[in-house]
Amino acid sequence: MSSRILPTAAIIALLAGVNPTYATLNFPNLASYGASYVSTAQQFDNNYTQFARSFSHYYGDTMAVASYLGAPNARDNLGTFPSLYVGIGVGAAFGKVNAMKSEVDSSIQGTVPSYLPAPSISFNFGIGFSHKWDVRFSFFPNVPIAMSSGTFGGGTSAQMAFGTYRARVGYHILEGGFLKPGLTLAGFASYTTGSLSLTQNNLSQSTSDSTGTVAMNANATISTNWQYVGLGPELRLWYDLMFFHPFIGYSLGTQIGQYTTGLNVAGTITVTPTSMSAQTDTGSLNISERYAAKLITHRIMFGFEISLFVIDIGVEAQVDLVNGLVGASFGTALRF
Repeated sequence: MSSRILPTAAIIALLAGVNPTYATLNFPNLASYGASYVSTAQQFDNNYTQFARSFSHYYGDTMAVASYLGAPNARDNLGTFPSLYVGIGVGAAFGKVNAMKSEVDSSIQGTVPSYLPAPSISFNFGIGFSHKWDVRFSFFPNVPIAMSSGTFGGGTSAQMAFGTYRARVGYHILEGGFLKPGLTLAGFASYTTGSLSLTQNNLSQSTSDSTGTVAMNANATISTNWQYVGLGPELRLWYDLMFFHPFIGYSLGTQIGQYTTGLNVAGTITVTPTSMSAQTDTGSLNISERYAAKLITHRIMFGFEISLFVIDIGVEAQVDLVNGLVGASFGTALRF
């Protein structure tokens, strides 16, 4: 799916709606068998609605963390104009699959992906204006990315697209230098958007409670999309050891956004209300759930950079202190 950049005011208005939208049970012949068949089939509707809600929560949090990855750098001070920084970075964060499974009914836990990877790729640019000020930009266009069949676990095929646009202005409180510490106070603004589609075929599931038993053979498609706007301050401390530069930092941010999960489960359902005969019907469940981004986030970042003349190689880890997620990134750049 494609996405386009909207004016800031329109984005904020769009992201304001965060309530669940709908859950629909579309098996047209069940009602003709009696109300007991519809109420018993509602078990699967309730179970999958919780699954969509949990998926939005846990994968939404993970994509928010991944949106800050992909631009690892230690020496913030790029120097005087016209010093330049040009590079590329990749990163990933992984969602809490076990926590998600704990919220989903055991009858459909097979629908939960084995992994929840949230990748990040960015092209990174920087311009030094003086020994005190520089500006950095990172972006990756919202284009489809091929995902291998095993990325989210066996039996799951995936298609994904994501885009990141981020700007950062830094003021160097301590300018750094050989065997000297550097300290940068920066402000950032970012916009992240994307979509994901997961397909699982030939699912066989059953569940039961006091109202009866439901068995289903179906194909499931999870279609998701997300949009986040973030901004906030960042403090980064580094040390110049000629070729090796360790760093540690802290970031406090505000996020406005939402993650929407649409779930379609289509196939054959067999409903057996208590003390009644089994009846079979063909149809689908259609569910949509939205999850709001956490308004306040704060992160610790640490890593190192290796300088080989004009080539920089950076490695960074970030820990989200709100939800406990961890992400890592690797990048390389030319600095001249």
